[in-house]
Amino acid sequence: MSPPIHDMDIANGTGSAVRADINGALAALVALSSNSSEPSTKYAYMFWADTTNNVLKQRNAANNAWITIFSLGVANGGLATAASPTFTGEAVFNSTSCIQVPSGTDAQRPGSPTNGDFRYNTDQNKFEGRVNGAWSDIGGSGGGATGGDSGANAVFWENQLTVTHDYTITAARGAGSFGTITINSGKTVTIPAGSSWTIVG
Repeated sequence: MSPPIHDMDIANGTGSAVRADINGALAALVALSSNSSEPSTKYAYMFWADTTNNVLKQRNAANNAWITIFSLGVANGGLATAASPTFTGEAVFNSTSCIQVPSGTDAQRPGSPTNGDFRYNTDQNKFEGRVNGAWSDIGGSGGGATGGDSGANAVFWENQLTVTHDYTITAARGAGSFGTITINSGKTVTIPAGSSWTIVG
């Protein structure tokens, strides 16, 4: 079978020749001009399935270059899905704005969390991450509060007084808390062997 490339120009001819020319143009349209070589006649915004590189390309508005749209023969064209996308390799966000991370209550935490998960807890009003099988605070409230001199004089360390979710102290590290600490019912603080927790009341 001839490669599905056509100049999209139906030449005058006999009935059978014209029909064959039309069929060739339709075949090229259906197959997106799939071929290892680019079409010799090009139009702005036309598609070309580049079988050498296995990608779909589109001609730019000026009709002087090809733009790669997505990969061929792979799920979602190799693009991230709208729901639960998975990225491999380095992800670069080239912006001066922000990244909006997932947020929700304690009850809305993932049912099967994985170490490295990151979210904002609306019950705790703080960021939290999954560390060593437990949710741990990440910055926000509960961190060190600085004194004057534009933060150059770090004087105070603040912590909350109620343990509201399970917490595991990092192995071979010591942890400290100030004040009268209350552990909510059903919540657990795990202190691995070789670690310690000191509470200064």
